[in-house]
Amino acid sequence: MRVCYIPREASKEIILLNKHSRANMGKQDTRTGGATSSTTGLPHDEEVAKLFQALLRIASLELEGTNGFNRRLKFLKMFISLSPPEYAGNLDNSLEGLEWLRRVKQCFDVLDVPGDLRVGFAAYTLTGAAGYWWDFVKRTCDVESMNWDDFEKIFLNRYYPESLRRAKVEEFLNLTQGEMTVFQYESKFIELSWHAPNVLTSDKDMAGKFLRGLRPSIGIGLPGFVHNTYHEAVEAALMAEEIENFEYQSVQESFEGASGRGGKRKRKQYTYHNCGQPGHIRPHCPYNPPSS
Repeated sequence: MRVCYIPREASKEIILLNKHSRANMGKQDTRTGGATSSTTGLPHDEEVAKLFQALLRIASLELEGTNGFNRRLKFLKMFISLSPPEYAGNLDNSLEGLEWLRRVKQCFDVLDVPGDLRVGFAAYTLTGAAGYWWDFVKRTCDVESMNWDDFEKIFLNRYYPESLRRAKVEEFLNLTQGEMTVFQYESKFIELSWHAPNVLTSDKDMAGKFLRGLRPSIGIGLPGFVHNTYHEAVEAALMAEEIENFEYQSVQESFEGASGRGGKRKRKQYTYHNCGQPGHIRPHCPYNPPSS
């Protein structure tokens, strides 16, 4: 059960209002002989309204004024209990700063930390060069009125400048699967998309970008229907990769079986008959035209 602390001045106000209300009720009962009516109840209703306003002022004092320190201390204890990461301001690795910012925001969201406490809590975890940087900011800016959006902006300008952000966006736009598996490609796709939140704004656009970056041997093996969601595109690519691996394994086993019957001999290099080029099979052929 929560105990509500009532300031001494407010408690005196309630007691006086309560006594005054009872006295007025007694006077009314004497004058009317105990009878009640809509007119005799008016003075009492005014006193009840005043008493209600006093209670509202008490609640406001508890939440904002008298108990403000306890509120801050409560959230700080919970924040520290999550072991938030520290950041020393390594300019040689901008991703460290981004990871720190992401983890701190996760802690705030889990605890639902109020906005007016977030800047101070985040600054508490800055150490080393980042701590000296924050001391400089406090000497040159009004950090008392700084909100979280302002803090995030000046932090990114310092430890993740615009030039690096544009480079990451460009890396995302040029990302292709290459020699990665579909799972590795998808993991990299998600990681880089974090740096470009405003480039692709819909699920369908994300799916299209993902499909365009697939290796041709896998992209050709995808069904012809349109993938409207990113999840559908990833599932289709994984299925096409399984088919490709199965076909490649079947060819390899046939090679091993043929060489096993004649004893040890050099493995035959497979040549795809359609293009006449050695070293690959149909799914890997770079000369195959896209299927309609």
